[in-house]
Amino acid sequence: MRTQTLVRPRRLVDPRRPAGLLSAALSLAVILSSGTALADSRDDLKAAYNKALGQYNNLELDPALAALDQALAGTAADDPATAPLRMLRAVIIFSNSGNKNETTAAFVDAVKADYNVALPTELRSPDLQKLLDKARKDSGASAPSESIRHTSPSIDGCGQDLKFEVLTSGIPDGGQVGLYWRNVGDSGEFKSVTMDAFGNIATASVLASEHGDKPVEYFVYVYDGANKALGNKGAQDNPLVAEVKCVKEEPKPKEPEKPPPPKHSLPKIFINIGLGTGVGIARGVADQTYSQYTPAGNFNYGLKEFACALARWSSGTGDLPGDPIQYQTQMGPTVMAYGAPYSVEQLAMAYNAGECSAHHKVSTGMASAPFHIAPEIGGRIGKKLVLSGFLRIQAVTGSKVYRDDPKASLPDSYVNDVTNLNPEGIRSKPGITMAGGLKIKYFLGSDEKKFRLFVGGFLGGGFTRLRVPMGFANDRNGNSVPDDKEAAYEGGGGCTAVWPYQYNCSEPGSMASTGAIQQAAAVTANADKSQRIDTVRIGGGMLGGVFGFHWQAAKHFGLFGELQVGVWFPRTTSLLLDLNVGPVFTF
Repeated sequence: MRTQTLVRPRRLVDPRRPAGLLSAALSLAVILSSGTALADSRDDLKAAYNKALGQYNNLELDPALAALDQALAGTAADDPATAPLRMLRAVIIFSNSGNKNETTAAFVDAVKADYNVALPTELRSPDLQKLLDKARKDSGASAPSESIRHTSPSIDGCGQDLKFEVLTSGIPDGGQVGLYWRNVGDSGEFKSVTMDAFGNIATASVLASEHGDKPVEYFVYVYDGANKALGNKGAQDNPLVAEVKCVKEEPKPKEPEKPPPPKHSLPKIFINIGLGTGVGIARGVADQTYSQYTPAGNFNYGLKEFACALARWSSGTGDLPGDPIQYQTQMGPTVMAYGAPYSVEQLAMAYNAGECSAHHKVSTGMASAPFHIAPEIGGRIGKKLVLSGFLRIQAVTGSKVYRDDPKASLPDSYVNDVTNLNPEGIRSKPGITMAGGLKIKYFLGSDEKKFRLFVGGFLGGGFTRLRVPMGFANDRNGNSVPDDKEAAYEGGGGCTAVWPYQYNCSEPGSMASTGAIQQAAAVTANADKSQRIDTVRIGGGMLGGVFGFHWQAAKHFGLFGELQVGVWFPRTTSLLLDLNVGPVFTF
């Protein structure tokens, strides 16, 4: 059922916001939509109400009452749509019999259906209003917490109208209810629809042809006869949403004929930027770690070890004395200054150059080569063959070796490193590690494929380093004893002082001996017990095989990955597996 057109100001003002902040004008001179009709059982109740009201006006009271009873038969007592009929029934009872008790009881039924049921102007009288107010109290009901009650509608299917219904707390004389809607995602103005009011219920529909089977965002306002907004559900900047789920089967488009596959012959030039890691077999001796002594562990520490420890410290990064004669010639002033309690003659006689220059052996096992960069430039020399030159630059060895500062003067090093109860030392890193060579690759598969596997081989020269945990702490004070294993003397066999502690084996209870023991114990207590990480250098030459893939992602760009398995020789012959991945630039 259509209603009269709303007459409202030209711009809608949200009562919760200043008028100047409204983002878009909404015309309230509502153009009646073709979708404002709502035809369902509520129309039957409204028709019965209008018929009975006509009979009442013609003083046909009994037929009017009978018509209302027939219309209300089978309806729910709490259906707000029945409240106008129940209200009119009470009015007719009062007009027909003047019985206030029966009238009040009929009004109670109307209040239970809609607490805010009201007498229309044409039916209103002081006596009836008093009875209605009394019925509201007698009903035991309470006023709803919301002035507008509404559940958003939804549609599960295509081509269906959206039906809106709101229950208000009252629509004043001359007042109306407006629905404002638009499709979700539409940035245009909201369309306005006058809602059909019956009692305190307002209804409206948006036809399927209008919403186009798309979700709708909307809000509802109630106005009095003076154009004042009394309440709303939703707002322009915070609209409600009515879901519309419509899945339409679309005819499958005819598949076009597939073009012939393109030709993807191998590029002529390859520039690979590989990033990789490796793992190999570590064996032999450590790069930077001299053979370590552990006098506290019953190692046979004697004058030979004392002489060697002093020579290693004093030579820094230079050469060790080549024999006892050189030791006595070169080390005289050093022994006098720092070699107590022994003389240079005693130490020179015990010195063994070969054993002193020996590096610490490592346990044979698998070890990593953490990170390297592998640039490669190659050219196609046949339909499926590529010859290239490559480098292997080891950027990260993982070494963590700390020692005394070899560049410091002997007096400074003796104070800051050797005799310091908590020496810091410096981190010593291995030198640049690099290798290079030639590589040949044979590409498998057809030329039409962008993704190609390849196999091949390589040979070249150079070195790499494997990261090896040593199993003991660093030697930051430079005496060739791990800092957490310090001891002032060797007592397992004959007594020998451990350099640099001035322990007097002849007088173990002397102040010098006691001080030496306390000094060694303090270094041990303060030591960083984290494990020393050194490296093993392998190589000189290399020879092996390669397996991998090449993916031509674009005309001049691709990706590659490869596994290299090689034997490195002759120095510390070992097996190394390298995994390289990275971009490829092709021409």
